[in-house]
Amino acid sequence: MNYFYRTLCSTCLAGAWMLVLAAGVVHGQNFAGTAVQETAANPPVQQQAAQDVSSPVAGEVLTGEQSTQESSDTTEIPEAIKTMSHYTLGKTDVLEVTVMRHPEVSGQFIINNEGNIQYEFVGDVSVEGMTKDQVKDALTRKLSPFIISPEIMVKIVGYNSKVVYVIGEVTSPGKIFMQGDTITVHEALVQAGLPLLSAKMAAGRVITPSETGTPLIRKVNVDKLLYKGDLRENLAMKPGDTLYVPPTFLAKTMRIIQPVAAPIGTAAGTGRTVMTGF
Repeated sequence: MNYFYRTLCSTCLAGAWMLVLAAGVVHGQNFAGTAVQETAANPPVQQQAAQDVSSPVAGEVLTGEQSTQESSDTTEIPEAIKTMSHYTLGKTDVLEVTVMRHPEVSGQFIINNEGNIQYEFVGDVSVEGMTKDQVKDALTRKLSPFIISPEIMVKIVGYNSKVVYVIGEVTSPGKIFMQGDTITVHEALVQAGLPLLSAKMAAGRVITPSETGTPLIRKVNVDKLLYKGDLRENLAMKPGDTLYVPPTFLAKTMRIIQPVAAPIGTAAGTGRTVMTGF
């Protein structure tokens, strides 16, 4: 038996040694091939590098080429996001109009359901669909017959006419009041308190309602947008759109099981109390 074990151990050691030798040969061949390829490919590069060192202008050209290659991999930002600051007035918005040296015609005005503000001296002024600068120009024309060179400032103090909705697995679901004609998914999520741990962030959806009964649904990966900086996922939302962040399968399962398990747990606790009383 001792001879058998010695023979077996010797055979295993010999096999292991052969594997080590074979691996060394293969590694040496690969390294040699790599070295040959690098040697064949590198001399022109080395010569060019030597020329570049002696010529400062050539070095600057290479630097410019490298920066161009690095900056070519950029993410295109949608045009709708660049124009977010544009806001057109709508019903229930509140304007603050200040006329210098004329407090009697200054004040705050609510845009009524007809799209007008009831302004002193000139009556109703239609402002729905205008920007605040356009309202300023309109009021200047209206007041010019009564005030010489009126100096007017217009501010929007109540953004009420445009809203989007964020529902699902977020901290504060509900409606978000917009301060532009569009709002990005990123801004809506931040105002809604960011997704919860139970959110399936890769399966978000932006739903645009339709009168025909077929809404437009756009997928959005909230995880890529918030935590990886992928602006391609930063979709622009319009008034009336809904951002839905669904729950994970585990979260949905627990919500189904919990109402069923709660009465059973309560009954079990009552039973133990009764038995303890006896």
